[in-house]
Amino acid sequence: MKRLALLLPVLLLGGCSYKYHTIPGAAPEFAKADYRVLGKTNHEECGTYILGIDWGHLLTNQSGGRLAPENGGGIGAVLGSLLGGSPEESRALYHALDKMPEATHLLAHRTHTTATGLVFFGQPLFGQRCAAVEARGVKIQEKPAGGTPTL
Repeated sequence: MKRLALLLPVLLLGGCSYKYHTIPGAAPEFAKADYRVLGKTNHEECGTYILGIDWGHLLTNQSGGRLAPENGGGIGAVLGSLLGGSPEESRALYHALDKMPEATHLLAHRTHTTATGLVFFGQPLFGQRCAAVEARGVKIQEKPAGGTPTL
């Protein structure tokens, strides 16, 4: 009976798989600048978790720096890490941009995150989480829109 009492919360809170998809929240607003929208790029990154830690990527520093306004800071950052914006997504953004050396930014990225194994609210305790990113590259030119700058 004690085993069932200990196992019941695990079964209620955990699962075997998790899927999460994101798209940009609103249309981007570009300042007056000379920019060019490039082709499409994509990348997929995965992490294997043991005891809730991705040991294979523990000491790497590859991040796309995803600081979306909807994630913000404080509690928003905590919820964002639970409901999206995973380390795998950051690495996928980094490598997707890296595939287009002429691009300075990514536009309208879409992410698809899946987790399998023993998963709690999208965070694998034992298992794997993968994030696939699709986006378009943007190149911001060095000169302002409309010609030469006025000083």
